[in-house]
Amino acid sequence: MDSSARLDSVVFQLTPTRTRFDLVITVNGKKEKIASGLFNPFHCHLKVARDQMAKGGYSIVLVPEHGSDATWFTRGTIERFVRFVSTPEILERVYTIESEILQIEEAIAIQGNNSIGISIVEENQIKQESTEGTFERTRRKNKQNGNAVKAGVPYKVGVLECLNLY
Repeated sequence: MDSSARLDSVVFQLTPTRTRFDLVITVNGKKEKIASGLFNPFHCHLKVARDQMAKGGYSIVLVPEHGSDATWFTRGTIERFVRFVSTPEILERVYTIESEILQIEEAIAIQGNNSIGISIVEENQIKQESTEGTFERTRRKNKQNGNAVKAGVPYKVGVLECLNLY
């Protein structure tokens, strides 16, 4: 197949454990396996792969949007993408960032488990008027509450989304 021919689809055919794949391209109804290997690096790079994995199944199909020209969707582009994702330096970078994220999450969990009393000062200002004039009184109250402040991660960004590599 010509490397500049526009593809009909690209399919990651996953093993039952979903850890390895065969990459099959389709051009004008002809199928060809062009790569195989570990799936995790590709899972990190492709949002559509993460979305389709969440639905289940053992195939992830990549197709250009209906009606788009998608001249970039060629065998050559897919081969370059596979080389890029499979490059050891990229994999090392991903591993390093993932381990840093795990360390941060562990530190947050440890910090959340500590019983640190945190003093919260609330200021309530109450204005009162009397026949003698107007005066202002400030009331402060302290509370001891160990759960008042918690570290949390509301949204975990994909590692490669942080690197802008997807």
